[in-house]
Amino acid sequence: MNVALHELGGGGSMVFAKLRDEEAPETPVEGRATQDSLEVGFQKRTRRLFGSHTQLELALAGLSLVMAALLLGCLMALWIQYHRDPAHSTCLTEACIRVAGKILESLDRGVSPCQDFYQFSCGGWIRRNPLPNGRSRWNTFNSLWDQNQAILKHLLENTTFNSSSEAERKTRRFYLSCLQLERIEKLGAQPLRDLIDKIGGWNITGPWEEDNFMEVLKAVAGTYRATPFFTVYVSADSKSSNSNVIQVDQSGLFLPSRDYYLNRTANEKVLTAYLDYMEELGMLLGGQPASTREQMQQVLELEIQLANITVPQDQRRDEEKIYHKMSISELQALAPSMDWLEFLSFLLSPLELGDSEPVVVYGTEYLQQVSELINRTEPSVLNNYLIWNLVQKTTSSLDQRFESAQEKLLETLYGTKKSCTPRWQTCISNTDDALGFALGSLFVKATFDRRSKEIAEGMISEIRSAFEETLGELVWMDEKTRLAAKEKADAIYDMIGFPDFILEPKELDDVYDGYEVSEDSFFQNMLNLYNFSAKVMADQLRKPPSRDQWSMTPQTVNAYYLPTKNEIVFPAGILQAPFYAHNHPKALNFGGIGVVMGHELTHAFDDQGREYDKEGNLRPWWQNESLTAFQNHTACMEEQYNQYQVNGERLNGLQTLGENIADNGGLKAAYNAYQAWLRTHGEEQQLPAVGLTNHQLFFVGFAQVWCSVRTPESSHEGLVTDPHSPARFRVLGTLSNSRDFLRHFGCPVGSPMNPGQLCEVW
Repeated sequence: MNVALHELGGGGSMVFAKLRDEEAPETPVEGRATQDSLEVGFQKRTRRLFGSHTQLELALAGLSLVMAALLLGCLMALWIQYHRDPAHSTCLTEACIRVAGKILESLDRGVSPCQDFYQFSCGGWIRRNPLPNGRSRWNTFNSLWDQNQAILKHLLENTTFNSSSEAERKTRRFYLSCLQLERIEKLGAQPLRDLIDKIGGWNITGPWEEDNFMEVLKAVAGTYRATPFFTVYVSADSKSSNSNVIQVDQSGLFLPSRDYYLNRTANEKVLTAYLDYMEELGMLLGGQPASTREQMQQVLELEIQLANITVPQDQRRDEEKIYHKMSISELQALAPSMDWLEFLSFLLSPLELGDSEPVVVYGTEYLQQVSELINRTEPSVLNNYLIWNLVQKTTSSLDQRFESAQEKLLETLYGTKKSCTPRWQTCISNTDDALGFALGSLFVKATFDRRSKEIAEGMISEIRSAFEETLGELVWMDEKTRLAAKEKADAIYDMIGFPDFILEPKELDDVYDGYEVSEDSFFQNMLNLYNFSAKVMADQLRKPPSRDQWSMTPQTVNAYYLPTKNEIVFPAGILQAPFYAHNHPKALNFGGIGVVMGHELTHAFDDQGREYDKEGNLRPWWQNESLTAFQNHTACMEEQYNQYQVNGERLNGLQTLGENIADNGGLKAAYNAYQAWLRTHGEEQQLPAVGLTNHQLFFVGFAQVWCSVRTPESSHEGLVTDPHSPARFRVLGTLSNSRDFLRHFGCPVGSPMNPGQLCEVW
């Protein structure tokens, strides 16, 4: 899906998301929104794995000893500083001492900040954070999501659980059904075998009904919401954002990127592991070894042909060029291999559709070629591919054998070792996918400080003002375009913490009305979810988009900008340290959540967001001379990031352009907002023992948000799929363009952090 719901972090294949260990919880994405996110502690985990003390408790015990030592060191430094500094300009609160300790243990003082600011800021953190088992990457987002999951576990497993909300009770039933491993193991593969038989069979495992392509497609893509060949959804019309419309886009690949299929020599190991995985799942469902592998090889070859016609993401960044509105009858003429009216009517039942119903297609050439591919492919291969899509969608709800098969593929694809993820953690993520806002109600009531919302709104206002002040200083922008840009910035709608409806039991219950959940059938709960989500989608078509509808759950550690609504959203899950804490220095809050806010705001003016006006409509509003100047500035940034390498592999500066613009613009807006805050409130006290001015602390705080470790395989996957640059270059690329950073750290021209040419857009 393309309308960029721009997340702060994350990325990668939506189809493959269920197999990825490192992502923040997957949430429904409204619109064509491929979310532009930034990315993606309670005290107890399960005791049955670790005896009387859990792993988390032991870690906390060790951490407390480390913190005690750091605290003692800080106090000694404070005693010296106290006698040297009679003005007492050092912050002596417990919070300041603790955060100073965390910053110090993350730094690498052996590296000059002008040589490699990422290593300077994160070298200590990287040494202290080896990859946990079963993870292909580890960073701040993962750590906070683990903490949020532990809180949710406690809330759902509390023996005194009692709620007046049926949605919250459904959430608990769903979670408990996922925990019933004994029942799941007893059922084995039978639930999926029965489902395949119900749909008409699978040539890989037994008899199948020939000449039923449309019926199988309707079941797989309609009833159970898999995405073979293409994806269909209902969302705001990019050119008429006050109305929803049916939208169709390319889809159908299981591996994270077309690159894995097309560069067969470089990815031979991955393709072999994928075929082994396909064969193993086929045999677990009743197939015979020789025939299963042969037929799965045919399915893989079909996916390779799909990869050949799939348009790379970096060639889909111009929204105007890929948007095509047509009627269902015109879509039928474009891609005649299937009956579109029959399919869409089934998908959106009970709505009545006609040939004149409008549809927005992203990628007309792709659909035309898919239609030709379907026509020339053997019916048995088409059927095998469709059912394989259903198998992918549902096997995560089956027994341990299917999970073990996934782990072998993950080890090849992402470099992960055998997962030690406890079952409860998997079940929290599944529950977040299914009933995320009901789960969010529990989370918000237990954890969210309402003052945070008010403070965050104030910070957004300050950052918006700083961004608009920069707009007024741009010499390359003409006055007419500048005025329209300011009006768009003024019109950006911000949502903080959580949607209000989740705290109203009746409203929350209405959202999940019709979704049946039982405590003893996890697989059926998942099937019910797919069917329920299809009905929810159909219900949206004849309604206008809701301004207050969220595309992320409150517990998500992320943020996003949605261009069709011109809105920025910051869930409660990210409004915590290290991004934000009310008792931390403002320098850290502006360097953390402030940069996040600036990042999302700047997405309204990146190479894609700038195409949308203040009302969220895709239309030209730039004067030609300003557009040409903008493109010249972005070309500099594209080329800059093209030069960066990870393990000898270059970044794609075009694929990551929007996120790089947002990173650079967000940092500048947040720093200028901090400067404005200082002019009003005066200088802050400094942290003890850190040896940094508060201006320098701002940049260190920003950099330490992105401290990260990941496997080489995961790094490669990020380079070919993620619209965000790798964490290291989100820091180095952004700061090497920051005049404020270079001034405060005194980096001379010619040093690695100050190469001499600055790429600035906003």
